[in-house]
Formats: sequence, C-alpha cells, structure tokens
Amino acid sequence: MINQPTPVEAGAAPLEDAPLVLRPSRELAHVPTPRQATSTVANPMVANAQADAVSAEPPPSSGQGIQRGTWLLMGAAMLASLGWMVERRRRRLLEIEKDSVLWADVQPPGSSIVTTAGGLNQILPDSPNPAEAARAIYVTAIGETNSRREATLIDLHQLDAKLSRRRQRGDNVSAVLLLQEHLVNFRYTSPWVFLELRELYKALDRGKEWEVARQAFGQRFSQNAPAWDAPSTAGAELLADTQLCHEVERHWPYREARMFVLHWMLGEQEMRHKGSGPPLLALGIYRDLMLLDTMLDDVMDTRTVPADSLL
Repeated sequence: MINQPTPVEAGAAPLEDAPLVLRPSRELAHVPTPRQATSTVANPMVANAQADAVSAEPPPSSGQGIQRGTWLLMGAAMLASLGWMVERRRRRLLEIEKDSVLWADVQPPGSSIVTTAGGLNQILPDSPNPAEAARAIYVTAIGETNSRREATLIDLHQLDAKLSRRRQRGDNVSAVLLLQEHLVNFRYTSPWVFLELRELYKALDRGKEWEVARQAFGQRFSQNAPAWDAPSTAGAELLADTQLCHEVERHWPYREARMFVLHWMLGEQEMRHKGSGPPLLALGIYRDLMLLDTMLDDVMDTRTVPADSLL
C-alpha cells in the first residue's frame, strides 16, 4: 500500500512558510541526544523524572568565577601598595637621620674614632640625648677623618642652603651636626665651614669641642683658627676690604670673577694638595663672597676680561 501524503489541515500554513523560532541556549543545552530520546519514548516515567531533575538544576554561572578572581587581584594590589608605602617611609626616615645625625649606636664596624682632646669623656655632654652624643662623636672624627675628598663651590652652596633652613627653625644642634658631617666627608674644604661651626659652638657653649675643631683646622690649612675668646667676625663686610672689592670689580661680571671667589673660598688646587688653604678671612666676608657667587649666575658674561680693565 502506497502511503499518500497527508493533506494539510484547513487553515494551517504550509511548512515552508512557517516562521522559525530559535530556542534559547539554555533550552538547547537540555535537548536530549537521539539515544536519550529513544529511551525516553520507551520509558515515559524515566523521561518525566529526568525532565524534573534538569529543571531543578540551577543554570551554570561563569560570573562567580570572574568575581572571585577580581577580588583576589584587588587584594594582592592592596597588599603590594601597603608594602611599598611602608618601605618608602622607612627609607625616608633613614635619609633624614643620615642627613644630620651619625647616631652613636649605628657606627660602622671597624671604624676608628680617636680624639685629640684626650678622650670622649672630656667632650661628651651630660645628657642621654642621642643627638648630643652623636655630635660629640662627630667632633672626634673631624680631626681624624680618612677622607681625601675636595669640596667644590656647588658643595658649599648646598651646605649653606641646608644650614640656613636649620637656623631659621632655631635648630642649632642639627646645624652643628650638618657642619660636622661635612668636615668628616670633605677633608679639603673652606675655612668658612669652621668659622660657621664656631658661631654655633658659641651659641651652645661648647668650648671644648671648638678646641678639637681648632686643632683640626691647623692640620688641614696650616693656619691658626680663631681662639675661643676671640670676638666674632660675623659682622664684617666685604665693602670694608678695599683690596678685595677692587679685585672683584676688575673681574665682574666675567668668568674670572668666579675663579676669584673660588680662590678665596677654597684655595688653589696646588695649595690644597699641599695641605694649605686660602688666606683666612672674616666670617662676614666669606658670607658676602658666597652671596656674590650666587648673583654671578644671573649676570655672568662668558667672555674673557678685557685687557684694559686689568691695567
């Protein structure tokens, strides 16, 4: 018997014209395989139980895994940031201490500190303050430093800027430590540093410490530093020294003016190698020379001094 095609029911659209309805991906995941479909047809009860189990299962969610990974990354970033901030603060504190204080309990191993004042007991202050003790230890190192470094005008200007900030806030102890540290790091420097140190010693009434620095001054410059009872020269002015003023006027504003300031602040190179410094000037004159050198940066002419100006 030949199967006749089943006529289309009245009112029904032909199969070709019926619109296609796409199933959601969740429903596609529940479509049974051909083998499962066969077993379902054979056993309707099993098919109903499987359908209920599938409908009871919660849909898979990939957002939970992504959210968990995001929280882990955020936690690691926060820990790294906290560690960086702690390390940065620790390094900053170390730099502040190194800038002004060589603490008594942080001396490098094998360091030899010998004082020419007859022992630390003669200059150590009667105070448990570690800054005071460190300052006294610096005094001993001024006369016994192993450094062979030579300071430059740039080093002196940087030192002067730091010294001014400490004086403005009234911290004389920190200013003393700053100058002592410079004298330990630079064996060949300017007598101006010693004279500034003497003024601070006067303010702190540290006569014994100045005697140690005074002996170191003689060893470095082959000159005699002012005695403790000598009057202060901080009020001296460059204008009062007509010879120096005439020399500055001859070289101003050319490069030779800077060489003139360099000679009086630090001495000539051959003189430094021989252990002798420039002639000792008054403290106020040293300060005026530093000020002129600062002004020279703005007005200096790189050309050489005209020959007629030297006559």
